[in-house]
Amino acid sequence: MVAAKTPHVTGYLYPWDVLGDPHAADWVKNTGVDRVALAAAYHSVRAGTPRHPTRRVVDARSAALYVPAGAAFTDDVLVPGGAAGWTGSGNSFGTAAAQLRKAGLPVDAWTVLTHSSAAGSRNPGLCVRNAFGDVYPYALCPSQPRVRSYASSLVKQVLAEGRPDGLILEAVGALGFSHQNRHEKTEGAEYSPWVQALLSLCFCDACTDAYESRRLPVAGYRSLVQELVLAAEDPDATPAGTREAGQFVPLLQVRWDAAAALLDGCLDAVESCGLSLRLSIHATPDPWATGPFVPAEALRRSRLWPAAGGVTAVVPCWGETAQSSERLEAMANTGLRTGAYVLALPPKTYDGGGLASEWHALAESGADELHVYHLGLASTRRLGAIGGAVSMLRHDGALRHRDVR
Repeated sequence: MVAAKTPHVTGYLYPWDVLGDPHAADWVKNTGVDRVALAAAYHSVRAGTPRHPTRRVVDARSAALYVPAGAAFTDDVLVPGGAAGWTGSGNSFGTAAAQLRKAGLPVDAWTVLTHSSAAGSRNPGLCVRNAFGDVYPYALCPSQPRVRSYASSLVKQVLAEGRPDGLILEAVGALGFSHQNRHEKTEGAEYSPWVQALLSLCFCDACTDAYESRRLPVAGYRSLVQELVLAAEDPDATPAGTREAGQFVPLLQVRWDAAAALLDGCLDAVESCGLSLRLSIHATPDPWATGPFVPAEALRRSRLWPAAGGVTAVVPCWGETAQSSERLEAMANTGLRTGAYVLALPPKTYDGGGLASEWHALAESGADELHVYHLGLASTRRLGAIGGAVSMLRHDGALRHRDVR
């Protein structure tokens, strides 16, 4: 019998969690995490800062790049947002990373690619457009060559200026209906997960060209999406089945290929930077997924495959443990190293033992790593629970190792 390995633990942070707080590196290190994922390019957010000595909230009002942009985007239509004045620094990633590294913590650059209302709102023609013609300005479409070029430039600049120890890519593929960043007022419409999936299928110019190049009946698909969405509003309608979903696989294949092409451009940027990096990608086994987590089908179509053993697929594990375990097992079956992206914020417990129990179950389901969201957003008691859970996992792992020797 071989002892189960204790998962490597990464804690997520924003630069402003560290900047201006001389004790930040200490409280991060005290949680026992092995390394930090620090936001280097991120979407807009209003974030609590419960331990900062001078503030309690940061309003990052637009997507931003947290390393100097220099002239990297001067000739591009897409730019990663204006100056991040809310950080008080022109290189907030670099300054915060230096503080964390001084405490002995490796720092990975947490880089969000296609989720940017700052870039999308100025370029609606490069965004996801549903079958009804509605544009999602927070969702850059990876079928667009300019979006793919923007993503690789973003990675190149983060690596050149940030010089991180690792790279974590989020939103490698298309975003869809349900992942956006304004006040959400759609719940009353009661759009089912099926309707949201249909409303996430893209019919922008680039996707339409890709469908037509494969001789797919674009008008027919658009009409079918509209028909199924309208039919789903009928309370007496029969729920969608495998046949209805299967009809759209050709459109999903275009989406997967576009995400793979975007990822390939990012891999080129990684290879050209000359750094030896850990690479992690937020991913999911769900072939219909849109949003922060790219489907494994897209990874299979990239040149990352099949020699992807050194890459970690970070799987969403914020829900029920049983469902999260199923996702991890499905991703592990692809041959990728897996990480569990776990939530330490409400509605999760603030009890360290409860967190440790859940995280242990995920490790047993194949998680080689735990990615903990979010150290900076966690209240002080929740931060203590994170530290307690990490300590319990390490202790249990040491006991298991001793018992099997």
